[in-house]
Amino acid sequence: MDTIDETLRLGDMDPELKKAMEHLNILGRNTIPTFDYSNPAEVIKQLRAYGTSRYNADPAPGIMENSLLVEARDGFELRLRVFKPEVYPSIVNPLIVYHHGGGWAIGSPEDTTATCRRIVRKFNAVYVAPQYRLAPEYPFPTGINDAWDSLKWLAANASSLGASPSDGFIVSRDEKLSPPLTGTYLAAASLLPPSVVPEKYRERYLSRTQPACMNDPLLSQDLRKLFEDALQADDTSPLFAPFNWPTGHHGLPPTYFQICGMDQLRDEELIYKQMLKECGVKTKKDIYPGTPHVFWSFFTTLEQSKKQETDTLNGIAWLLGKEVTASDSL
Repeated sequence: MDTIDETLRLGDMDPELKKAMEHLNILGRNTIPTFDYSNPAEVIKQLRAYGTSRYNADPAPGIMENSLLVEARDGFELRLRVFKPEVYPSIVNPLIVYHHGGGWAIGSPEDTTATCRRIVRKFNAVYVAPQYRLAPEYPFPTGINDAWDSLKWLAANASSLGASPSDGFIVSRDEKLSPPLTGTYLAAASLLPPSVVPEKYRERYLSRTQPACMNDPLLSQDLRKLFEDALQADDTSPLFAPFNWPTGHHGLPPTYFQICGMDQLRDEELIYKQMLKECGVKTKKDIYPGTPHVFWSFFTTLEQSKKQETDTLNGIAWLLGKEVTASDSL
């Protein structure tokens, strides 16, 4: 791992980002919204509306998109958004499952559309973005259980979607799925809340209190608290803190990380990566110094955002055991 000083310097704001924030006119529609956090329910309502306003519903040439419904354990119907090639040029069609972000309180499968379309084009993959129920209407662990239920359905029914998981099955945490996962992609992920950080790693767990990260313009302290209060999670549950999974981490599939330098979640990702390495799990990471949480969704013109697109292609290729040439692009 880097030294503590090197890790802290990741929080120094990227000069191009600083210039962009000083000149909001170059951000266009990606100007960061502001909210009155004294009314949490209204903020969540506004955030959901803001997310919906950014959807791109235009059809994409060469890609079939449709939704299907599957049952959760309590009978609730979950919507899966499916992206796949109109024409399969080969019989190798990996299955990639992408759970959208949003602190378990906002977001939808449509948030993932741009990434899903790019990966489908490049890898002839079947890409599925599942719905899960959101807090505070559905507190912990409903959303996580929904994600697991839809994942189990996909593992059992992949062939009906035209996918071949034996050629690649990429998602989040596995627990003896059949067929097994072949890779995990974690982008700006929440993995280890402060109350359950093992003593061994406490001196490295700094981004939650580092001023530069606490002033993250996208995942502010107020917004993080809003999500935490809505979710009502149990910090001791491995469903919320996968770092402390009771059966350990040996035998997990290769894991690819994308880590933002100003993000309050930065150090739990770095620590989790180190722990996986100690358990013999293959890992790969891309770090974006001086950038806030999921910056590529808002500051699309930054050089680091363009790099993140290319890195995503390379990272998925690494998980699939494929080669990517310099001429390949998303």
